[in-house]
Amino acid sequence: MLSSVSLRHLRGFIAVAEQGSFTRAANVLGITPPTLTATIRQFEDIIGMPLFDRTTRHVALSSGGERFLPVARRLMADFDIALDDLDAQSKGLGGKVVVAAAPSVLTRILPQIIVAFNSAHPDASLRLDEMNAGEVHEAVGAGEVDFGIAGDWRALPDIRFDPLFSDNLGVVCRHDHPLAKNRVVQWGALQDFAFVGLGPESGTGAILAQQALIDLGGGRENAPGSGQSAPSPQSSRPARALRPVVETSNTVTLCAMVAAGVGITILPELAARVEHNPDLVFVPLTGPVRERHIGIITRKSRSLSPIARIFLDIVLDKAPKTPLAALLRWHSVETN
Repeated sequence: MLSSVSLRHLRGFIAVAEQGSFTRAANVLGITPPTLTATIRQFEDIIGMPLFDRTTRHVALSSGGERFLPVARRLMADFDIALDDLDAQSKGLGGKVVVAAAPSVLTRILPQIIVAFNSAHPDASLRLDEMNAGEVHEAVGAGEVDFGIAGDWRALPDIRFDPLFSDNLGVVCRHDHPLAKNRVVQWGALQDFAFVGLGPESGTGAILAQQALIDLGGGRENAPGSGQSAPSPQSSRPARALRPVVETSNTVTLCAMVAAGVGITILPELAARVEHNPDLVFVPLTGPVRERHIGIITRKSRSLSPIARIFLDIVLDKAPKTPLAALLRWHSVETN
């Protein structure tokens, strides 16, 4: 009967899938290989299908095992979090908080907040995972972290995004670049220069993908039959989309490419401030002004643990008081 499936079966299945070997998985679990083999066989007998394809030298997930692995990981993550919550409550709100956040948030917003949290809750532990926006949304959705702080991204099931603050996009270029002397830069001026950019899995990359569709020649305004003529050279709309000569997922790498003269890039102001490179200049973009929104990312179907809720409340209270807060436009956040 399926009701006979236990945590022992799930942990054994996940360990073998991750280690690719019954022997290595048994060592990780602290049991003997024959015991683990019997556990997996019993699991397969209960569900009526193989979870692994076995040869004398290799163990690989079956098609059914591949489909079940993300579900099993999510179930175990939820169970472990629930146990941590109970343990935290029994110890007076100790426990662990796991937060995924964008690099600019980790370096410019959270450090002082962490000092306040650790001072008020010395028995709690905190893990911070640096990720881009897409990775943060996926980690929250998979139950791998308590909550995230990052840019908006494409809609995922069960994900809630509550805007925390906004900042404007601008051009980052070398100090001796022709654009560096401007007070602001029109989008239309960018097409004349080599461009390096972040991938679409980042919040900034997602904004630029939308900008390319709407304002860089791919929107309805310039579509055949729309009745609109192509933009003139003086227009704030470039006639073609920005095409990166280099694409990366890391802001540090991106700015290194710009400093080396590979091209210009576009970043939100807070992200640009993370890099203390005297060779680089940030110039706001206009025509139109385009914002990047950073928000709190949570799962709709799961409440935060008590200690995670406390950490989030401290973030909401103290983030608008951090040194760079004046650069940003703050939003009122009401989370469950």
